[in-house]
Amino acid sequence: SIYALGKVTAYFACKMYREVYNLKVYGAIFYNHESEIRPEEYVTRRITKAVARIFYGKQKKLVLGDINAQIDWGYAKDYVEVAYKITQQKKPDFFIIGTGIKHSVKDFVKKCFAYVNLDYKKYLKIDKKLFRPSKTVSLSSNTNKAKKILNYKVKTNLNKLITIMMKNDLKIEEQNNN
Repeated sequence: SIYALGKVTAYFACKMYREVYNLKVYGAIFYNHESEIRPEEYVTRRITKAVARIFYGKQKKLVLGDINAQIDWGYAKDYVEVAYKITQQKKPDFFIIGTGIKHSVKDFVKKCFAYVNLDYKKYLKIDKKLFRPSKTVSLSSNTNKAKKILNYKVKTNLNKLITIMMKNDLKIEEQNNN
């Protein structure tokens, strides 16, 4: 993907500036980092906002594409904290940050609907037009280096992340009702 190409280019550019110009360049590849302030264009936020709207009777269906896609989702706040730790290292280096665990979009959807005690099957509609033209590779992060050097640990698992996002979006919809 063009996104992956951009990441690889940035990685090698940073590496070059560190080695050639002796600059103190730190970096990381952050796997999907989600939060309650993500725009609705991102699938996780589209899901949590739709579930909240469905719960409050403002929306009838959640329309998605490939719900079998597997993604390594983490919490953005945790990733910002580890980004700070990375920049505090004496020797500049690159790290991989993620959870190391893949979950399907379907799992995410099921957990969000379960949060409000609704059966996702009654509200989910699959639209083939939303499938990506080319299948993206499913990756999970290898954080061994970050664990060893930074003592990195996943703080927020998927269930906690969904709780954070659902509480936020339910509160927003409740306030919009009043």
